[in-house]
Amino acid sequence: MMTSTPTPPPGAPRFVAMSTDGRRTVIADSSSREAIDLALGSMAQTVAARGEEFAVDLWGISGSSPAEWRYDGPKNFGGATTSVATDEIAPVLTARDQREFDRRMQTLSAALGRAGIIAAATEIASVARPLSATNTRQVAQWLDSARQQ
Repeated sequence: MMTSTPTPPPGAPRFVAMSTDGRRTVIADSSSREAIDLALGSMAQTVAARGEEFAVDLWGISGSSPAEWRYDGPKNFGGATTSVATDEIAPVLTARDQREFDRRMQTLSAALGRAGIIAAATEIASVARPLSATNTRQVAQWLDSARQQ
């Protein structure tokens, strides 16, 4: 079986993540690879929390010529979580408590992503579970200030 390199996105070379579902939708587009990684990290956390997955083709600027595309290959994100993992992340809560827990998880996930730290959902949940909303924001601020140094 022969595989071929997908066709690059239209326009000048830059960093691009495109859907692999046949529609070739641009998911993220930037002059900075870090911006693409941040966007994909946030999307991956959201998709993984739903138990879904998605795949993208990554494109960048060629190291030999800024006028040429470089294909960085496909990358898969997310995937189904088992019920044991789901219970470990978020045990059965009231609707209100679940919303508050989800907000704490999102706040910590985003702060960790901005700091360049990759953590499993179970690890983030173990930190988010005992924290109040105020303490969660404080941890996020600490992570942001550490990133700036």
